[in-house]
Amino acid sequence: MFKKEKIKILITIGISISLFCVFLLTSYIESKEISPPLEVTDETKKVEIKEETNKKIILEIEEKKYETEIEKEISVYEFMTKLQEEGKINFKEKTYLGMGKLIEEINGLKNDGNKYWIYYVNGKEAQVGVSNYKIKAGDVVSWKYEGNSN
Repeated sequence: MFKKEKIKILITIGISISLFCVFLLTSYIESKEISPPLEVTDETKKVEIKEETNKKIILEIEEKKYETEIEKEISVYEFMTKLQEEGKINFKEKTYLGMGKLIEEINGLKNDGNKYWIYYVNGKEAQVGVSNYKIKAGDVVSWKYEGNSN
């Protein structure tokens, strides 16, 4: 009987520690999402998506701004598709099984094996694909045409 009680206590402690770790990880991730936008130099090609309080979204590509209205929360990919359907921008993507969509070209500038379109959310490199990241009020999404960091 004593052995079963020890097992129950160990399981309870294990679950408590696991829940505490999840809480810490969630708090850490949320604190990182609030950081200020990354400063972008003139040398960096950029695309920014900004959501304003009136539900207008602005897309910035090398100092040109494009905007459209949205009705609900949408992914970065859905927003870019909407602008493309309105004839405001042009982009091409490729879908990879298990990873989602990868943007391969924006307004004629293609990934070339040395440089790629990479997007950042609030100054941090995005950890999910464009089809999975939902645009929220106050987010800034910046597209940068960058070389490999290796």
